[in-house]
Amino acid sequence: MLYPYYYSKGTGLYSREEERRVTCPNCGKLVPAMVYCIYCGAKLPRITPPEKVEAPPPRTQMPTQPPRIPPLPPPSTPPPTVRISPPPTAQPAVKNEILDLISNITGFYDRKVSLLNLIKSEEISEKVFLKLYDEYTEKLNDLQNLRTRKTDELKRDLDGKMRRLEDIKAAMEELEVRHKINEVDDQRFNERMNVLKTEGNQIQTLVKDLKINLEQLEKPLAGKTPRDILNLDVKARSSYEALGKLVEEGKLTNEALNKIKPDIEKMLDFFDSIIKDRKEKEKNLREQLETLQTRYRLSEISIEEFEKRKRGVQEEIDKIWE
Repeated sequence: MLYPYYYSKGTGLYSREEERRVTCPNCGKLVPAMVYCIYCGAKLPRITPPEKVEAPPPRTQMPTQPPRIPPLPPPSTPPPTVRISPPPTAQPAVKNEILDLISNITGFYDRKVSLLNLIKSEEISEKVFLKLYDEYTEKLNDLQNLRTRKTDELKRDLDGKMRRLEDIKAAMEELEVRHKINEVDDQRFNERMNVLKTEGNQIQTLVKDLKINLEQLEKPLAGKTPRDILNLDVKARSSYEALGKLVEEGKLTNEALNKIKPDIEKMLDFFDSIIKDRKEKEKNLREQLETLQTRYRLSEISIEEFEKRKRGVQEEIDKIWE
């Protein structure tokens, strides 16, 4: 037989565990402690509920304390660090004014050689020839003088930059010594060293720019290959040699020849100064070719050996004018 649930006021729930029982005085059965017996209906005696014993509050579990880790000793003071600014990434570049200067110089040399070729082939009158030749010569002289002044200016600038780099190097060495003997503290050392390094990097970049611009100025025909310069030299010499014949034939006055002769010789010397070493190498190699031919004619070497060695020498000659 199932018994009704007992209602607990404390929890507001019905529970079998808390059900109380009494003996019915009429039928003698153990029945739930209600007003009437569930079997015979007799009135049941009232019983006093036991004194409520409040349960102790749940024990709060204390968190487990992690094992105490002994503090680490303070780190030793690191050595002073010098912050060095990275050098600029820009590549050295030739200034536009120098590029224009070299281009103009090259252009006027081309025109003067072409003009000589025209008078040689009798395609131009003496009057027009002299007018244009004088004009080109004057402009070219101005450009060459400008090139000389610009070269001297950049050299002075370069010398100044190099002296400043030496001063910076000495200042850095002095600063390091003062820091080692504790005259200068770490902060001041880092600040001052960083300033010196930054300035040094900037000056080194300027030095590279100056050197590459000077290199261009020292090669006024830099836009031409060695073979191009050789062709100019050959054409100018050929025209110069033909002028004497024109004078003999009465197609050019001796006065005109004497007027332009010094300038032509100066121009030929200029060409020769650029390619002189290459011309000397070619001369030596051609002498080797001549020697090979002589040895072959004297049957000292075979045709196979002659052809092989000849190709080798000719390849070296070709490389000279690349």
